[in-house]
Amino acid sequence: MSTLAAKKLTLVCAGLLLLAVVSGNILAGFNLLILVLQCFPLLLTFPGLLKNRTRSIQWLCFLDLFFLTHGILKAFTPGQFIPGIAEAVICVALFVSAIIFIRSLRQTP
Repeated sequence: MSTLAAKKLTLVCAGLLLLAVVSGNILAGFNLLILVLQCFPLLLTFPGLLKNRTRSIQWLCFLDLFFLTHGILKAFTPGQFIPGIAEAVICVALFVSAIIFIRSLRQTP
């Protein structure tokens, strides 16, 4: 997979995760503080992601684990199975695409 394709896939997955977090917050009763606490760390990685910085992508993978845990816990909440599983699947896709992106960056001269 080329670097550009891996970057696009990572950006799409990160955007989907951000969208899932925002929509989940809105559906659960909008709370601005919780929304900022969830979205701000994720948004901090976007400038480095756009500049192909591996350290930012590694931090994105680290943060992704927290969102994966949140998605799994949400799936076991009554009435939240589908949104929780969707968030967990997006997190797994983001992690895999970010690892592929890091590998493709290291292989290009």
